[in-house]
Amino acid sequence: MLDPAKYDAWYQTPRGRWISNAEFRLMIRQLQPQSTSTLLDVGCGTGHFTRRFATLGLHATGLDPDVRAIDYARQRNGSITWLEGNAEKLPFADGSFDYCVAVTSLCFVEQLEKAISEMWRVSRRAIVLGLLNRRSLLYRQKYNRGSYLGARWDVFTEISGLIRNLDPAFSSVEYGTAVFLPDGGRLARVIECFLPAWLPFGGFMSVCLRKKS
Repeated sequence: MLDPAKYDAWYQTPRGRWISNAEFRLMIRQLQPQSTSTLLDVGCGTGHFTRRFATLGLHATGLDPDVRAIDYARQRNGSITWLEGNAEKLPFADGSFDYCVAVTSLCFVEQLEKAISEMWRVSRRAIVLGLLNRRSLLYRQKYNRGSYLGARWDVFTEISGLIRNLDPAFSSVEYGTAVFLPDGGRLARVIECFLPAWLPFGGFMSVCLRKKS
């Protein structure tokens, strides 16, 4: 990661704030978490989204392999539990959390299927996978550039193949995208309000899997 403070400050820029809001709204709309539930944010980085989940009354835990990012997150909010760890081998027992999310962090793991399986294992109710969408304008603009260097870009059909054999089986899958015009200008923000999430062209792809009750 770049300098954690600089990375986190990007979310306070007009474009960063807009992208964060668009992604967060989509994930929450899919997840519909109950207040006071527990949530694990896998690959939390500096904890931006972990803190946002906590503002909803969720008991959030952030996990990331980058020690500097975790230290920064802990300085920003000491009431949230922050842990160093790897997405492909989560240090938790089965069903430790109600929900488990990963916000574009899985784009940088080597074993995506293993990471998804681990998230599924430690969750009781649902998981949300926030991914970079290869069928998007963002991909055309950012592929292998800047902070996107080395990132994997997915399409829903590929993810469908990875989740097919999860155990226990999931009861439902909800898919949506956001950030259709990634420049974040005034026109982009207006247009975003009128584009439905089921369109497959947003730069951010969110996939929500629910467990059978």
